[in-house]
Amino acid sequence: MLHRHVGQDSLNASMLARVGLRFPKGVRTFAKLPSTKEEWKKILTTPAPNAPPARGSKYAGMTVNAAYHLKALDPVRNDFKYLGKVFKDPRTLEAVKNGQGTTNDFVNDMNVMFQASQASKAELAKLEGKEKAAVVKALGKYPALNPLSASLLGSFKDEGVVEEIPAIAEEVQKLIGKVLKEVNVEIVGAAPLTDKQKAQILSVIQKYVDSDSKLLLSEKTDTSLIAGFQLLIEDRFVDLSAKKSLDTLMSKIPA
Repeated sequence: MLHRHVGQDSLNASMLARVGLRFPKGVRTFAKLPSTKEEWKKILTTPAPNAPPARGSKYAGMTVNAAYHLKALDPVRNDFKYLGKVFKDPRTLEAVKNGQGTTNDFVNDMNVMFQASQASKAELAKLEGKEKAAVVKALGKYPALNPLSASLLGSFKDEGVVEEIPAIAEEVQKLIGKVLKEVNVEIVGAAPLTDKQKAQILSVIQKYVDSDSKLLLSEKTDTSLIAGFQLLIEDRFVDLSAKKSLDTLMSKIPA
């Protein structure tokens, strides 16, 4: 992976020199874009509420800061979910490495890929073999990357950190979840739980988190638990299964 270490001041100056320059035609709109470097610096460096400092990448933190202040958390989250996935593909990285175009060409190509990801297989099949202009026109009906995402993507290209986009994207997802006060709750039951049972469990959990937190529930089934369930609340694990009780009992019986 390609790493480029720069100080905070250098990073700010570098990104400020690039943001606001590449907003593709037809992009989704959101809060008014900053018009000066001072305004850009403010939204990039003023921490979003509830978000802890970025652990792995300053780029992730600055992305979330800007997304919050531009009221673009949801579209940026959606964009970076896509970007994180597509840049895990070695073919994408190879194409970027061998590309001869400008940064604007790179951003525009990524926008076309993003739009193509929203089209059906049948529609894409009809576009095979057609001129690029015709393909771009046909896909223009689909939303492009958010202006902020497109601008930052160009900055990542200029900074030489494209290979780090999957890691940046993963951290962006986590930080946005913190800003939105989302709490991930995973229930693993010995058998599928009823809606009433899940509601009762969530009502108990809600008492131990901030009242305005949003609980995001996912559910799995593991018959080896025998009965009961296990809870994973962010990084906290609670085991209320019969298997746990049985294992504890068996550990106390002399061999």
